[in-house]
Amino acid sequence: MSVMLDEYILGENDENIKIDSSQDCSEAVLALTRQANRSLTIFTHTLDRRIYNSQGIYAAALKLASRSRHSQIRIIIKDANDAVKRGSRLVELSHRLSSRVHFRAPPTEYRDFSEEFVIVDGIGLLHRRLASRYDAELSFHAPKKSRQLQKFFDECWEKSAQDPNLRQLHL
Repeated sequence: MSVMLDEYILGENDENIKIDSSQDCSEAVLALTRQANRSLTIFTHTLDRRIYNSQGIYAAALKLASRSRHSQIRIIIKDANDAVKRGSRLVELSHRLSSRVHFRAPPTEYRDFSEEFVIVDGIGLLHRRLASRYDAELSFHAPKKSRQLQKFFDECWEKSAQDPNLRQLHL
């Protein structure tokens, strides 16, 4: 990525940045999450390790989740098999901070949704129109599109259930 994401400020820079690789997607998620103050919302198909499993994203999510009792991280994951088999730092974080980091599986009616997105504080957005590709748009100020996708996410969240594969087993 030729753009220095550290120069962008959440809620201020409304430029749409084109992204086309897993590395760029991961850097975008990290840049957004580092600036989050209230919420991180992720709708994902597999919680792709190349995007979401960096130590930096874990640290930024931990900082967000620990920031206040009102902070929340909500993740809808369509297929958690890889995250369970191979491990995931965000799943570990949900075990560590179970009151602030939540995973759910979408109901059947949302399973054909082919997009993937990350929303931070209701305004920062990474949007992949096809979850199977790394082509994406990143914006640090996309209130309208963020609201639309957040509404979709909230509707799905209300109808979804906790994924039993992601629960921590207490022995």
